[in-house]
Amino acid sequence: MKSFFRKLTWLVRRPAKEADLQEELRFHLEEEAQSQIARGRSAADARLAARRDLGNLTRVREETRAAWSWTLVEHLLQDTRYAVRTMAANKTFSALAVLSLALGIGANTAIFSFMDSILLRPLPVAHPQSLVTLSWRTNQDESHGDPHGSAWLRGMRLRNRGRVRQCAGWQRRP
Repeated sequence: MKSFFRKLTWLVRRPAKEADLQEELRFHLEEEAQSQIARGRSAADARLAARRDLGNLTRVREETRAAWSWTLVEHLLQDTRYAVRTMAANKTFSALAVLSLALGIGANTAIFSFMDSILLRPLPVAHPQSLVTLSWRTNQDESHGDPHGSAWLRGMRLRNRGRVRQCAGWQRRP
């Protein structure tokens, strides 16, 4: 848990920590140069030897950052900043990209919601296998002159034969 808070502190106080790291590396470079001068080298040769002995300072900095912080989070933040700067520079392209994404996501959501309610969810009845479909016909002969009564008459005939139970609200329309 201490490691988590230490890395979180590194992210929050990054500029100050970077300055401390730079100062520490400069200190070690100077110490190594002084050690080389004490061995009898000239100042210029001592600095070159110190840099050669310490290795690539950029690599040391990167390895230290990797040990102190979350490089993945840092890279994600850098990429996000770059993306925002790029989108700010190309406002028309960004607006079109966001609009097309919004339309695509909205259309997919609407289609999925419709398909979910129609195909995926079960019907809200106790015995869905006992449901029947009454087709709507406008045959004047079968409905005895009432163009809207065909389905109702069929339902009444089926109910009278004992094959259909009456449900709430089953009435003939005026």
